[in-house]
Amino acid sequence: MQVLNKQITWFFRKKRSLGNFSIENSFSEMHAAWPQDAPKPEWLEANHFSEGLINRLRIIWEIRHVKADVIHITGDIHFAAIGLRRPKVILTIHDLGFLNAHRGWKRALMKFFWVTWPLRFVDRLVTVSEATKQSVLKEAPWYPEANITVIHTVVHQHYKPRVQLPENPKPIALHIGLAENKNLRRHAEALSGLDVQLLIIGEPDQEDEMMLQSNEIEYTWRSKLSNKEMQQAYAESDFLLFASTLEGFGMPIIEAQMVGLPVITSDIDPMREVAGDGGLLCDPLDSNSIRAAVTKLLADPSLQKQIIASGFLNHERFTPAAAAKQLNNLYHNLK
Repeated sequence: MQVLNKQITWFFRKKRSLGNFSIENSFSEMHAAWPQDAPKPEWLEANHFSEGLINRLRIIWEIRHVKADVIHITGDIHFAAIGLRRPKVILTIHDLGFLNAHRGWKRALMKFFWVTWPLRFVDRLVTVSEATKQSVLKEAPWYPEANITVIHTVVHQHYKPRVQLPENPKPIALHIGLAENKNLRRHAEALSGLDVQLLIIGEPDQEDEMMLQSNEIEYTWRSKLSNKEMQQAYAESDFLLFASTLEGFGMPIIEAQMVGLPVITSDIDPMREVAGDGGLLCDPLDSNSIRAAVTKLLADPSLQKQIIASGFLNHERFTPAAAAKQLNNLYHNLK
């Protein structure tokens, strides 16, 4: 029997004053685009940061006292599902890349508390890409695939098409993020010797700077950008270089497409899945492949225009209204 007027609570990690708010931004956009004939979910933030055993136990205790028909844990704090039995429980997993940061018993421990044990209490699982879904099934092959729904991450809708193309003295390649998977070293190797400037979003450490200098890369960096400043960074760049080795979704691809920026990204999922026809693909593990993509793009203005046009069409697949409708349907079809 379907319960159509469910009380839904979205349960979020405690938000830091500075940091990555992609989860919160995605759900905020869906909330604003929620179907008018459906009650909007309530928004609840954990009172404690996910640090240490005591705080995590407090988060588990806190969520047990939430009164709702459906509790949706929106990401990151997967362990909050442990022990939940009475309301319906939905969990969104954005990626499992954090498992790759550990080896041996530490990885086994992370997998148990963030994947295996929580999924025992999850009625329906949401992943943000087909690639993340397959990662979950690889780590937890016993979880019913029929209970997994792919609902793409929603990009912040403040991004707008730029009014004109940049006129830079030399092309600017935009690089976002400094985690290992963001592939800065191979990007630098690919650009070495090319007349291209690198704009890095993030604060390179001393090791990064030494590596960039050894490859004779001309670069600048910016950090802690506002929405307006991030829009400007996209608008003034000639292309996005996003040959990441691992992503749960790859939001910069869609952001760049919304602004009208050609995208070079990885020929692996989910980047391939997300970019659609609006990206030039390369092997993220081969700096020569990345270099070939850069030189091909810069040498062909018609290709640049084609990728930009395809990007504008592609990002329409990821509207807040479409994601909100999918999620609302998932809630209403819970039995």
